Amino acid sequence: MTTDSRPAASTCDHHDQRPGLLLLITRRPMIVLTAWTAVWFVVLAPRGGFAWIFFVKGSSLLFSGHFAAHSRPGGMQLYASYPGLQIGPLAFAVAEVIRKLGPDQGLVLAQLIMSVVGLLTVLIIRRIAAAARPEFARRPDLGWGFLAGGAVFMTAWTELAVAYGHLDDALALLLAALALWAAITGHPVLTGLAIGLATDAKPWALIFLPVLLLSAGMQRWRAPDQAARPVRANLPAWLLAGACAAIVIAAAWLPFFVAVPETVRALHYTIANLPDSALRALGVSTARTPPWDRAAQILIACGLGIAAIWRNRWPAVILLGAGARIALDPGAHGYYTPGILVGALIWDLVGTRRPLPVWTVISFCALNLVPLITASGPARGAFRLYLVVAFTLVVLLGPDRWVWLSARVPGAEGPVGPAGPVGPAGPAGRRTP
Repeated sequence: MTTDSRPAASTCDHHDQRPGLLLLITRRPMIVLTAWTAVWFVVLAPRGGFAWIFFVKGSSLLFSGHFAAHSRPGGMQLYASYPGLQIGPLAFAVAEVIRKLGPDQGLVLAQLIMSVVGLLTVLIIRRIAAAARPEFARRPDLGWGFLAGGAVFMTAWTELAVAYGHLDDALALLLAALALWAAITGHPVLTGLAIGLATDAKPWALIFLPVLLLSAGMQRWRAPDQAARPVRANLPAWLLAGACAAIVIAAAWLPFFVAVPETVRALHYTIANLPDSALRALGVSTARTPPWDRAAQILIACGLGIAAIWRNRWPAVILLGAGARIALDPGAHGYYTPGILVGALIWDLVGTRRPLPVWTVISFCALNLVPLITASGPARGAFRLYLVVAFTLVVLLGPDRWVWLSARVPGAEGPVGPAGPVGPAGPAGRRTP
């Protein structure tokens, strides 16, 4: 009997190992994502970092006043003399530290740091999902959705971090994700600081201003899916977060405008309107950036973000903001993709009923794979535009049955009906009007 029991026990142990390994992967996905990122780093690093020279040039001009044979002055005159450097002073300050620490002007170190920034962004997205959906740690489908979506995200991120080396975009997206986590967990000061610092790294980060409207936190919302309501209870947090963002933005940018009024030239700098841009697909055929374009990006992004909050679709705030930028930008570069994917992954994990990385994968295919399939500029631009139109319509106009309805957050105060507290799904598990 003892002899017969050993094979049975061995077989049982063998079958138990596979579920245990899969469970470990879903519970420790960052280990897998770190390894995945390392593979892409090795592939892209040898010929990567071709945009890092802009950070070397800008940081040198800002902090030493000169760079190589450039004759125009730097320092506080940086943006007046070089309006093409559409990079915030925070990014130049970080670049100055990095290039002093490593060989080759800190290129490899910068690629490593930006890769880590991508992993930190994914980790923050996981924290956002866990805060909004407390069952995150217990549901395997949420774990697998995060792992699959995170792998797609890091594939695009390594292009930004390693192939291009765009430190400003990396910092802006990290800080935008941090701002959203701080907002929904009720930290208005940190929310405002993060949005302000994101703008100090990259001016287009103003598209994330609607995140400030979430800064009172889920505990103060009427229900977890009814963000920023009631207004009176949320207003103090909005004012505090907005003040913090304004102070941080003014502290970084205002000295340049005060010291050198000609810095305003940087606000009117234009780039080429590429054949495969979504802006051309919209019918804007001017050779360079239209004068109204940058302001329109920010205004439309903020309008869509506010509409998402009003429609109880707050997890889409970053996605819709990044979408407005893509749709109206004359550029069509690969490092734009992670901005969409940050928002798409948050929406997939928090905003949809089933936590599958659907829009993360669709966005990656439309922005990164379509250019590998076709060389047609108009076709590429059309896919970029159709992507933004598609997820905007689905998010804002899609039926409630497509959207995940959060359980009540412990301690949150909500409207009370005859049968007691009524959550976002109503007393019978259906959404109340």
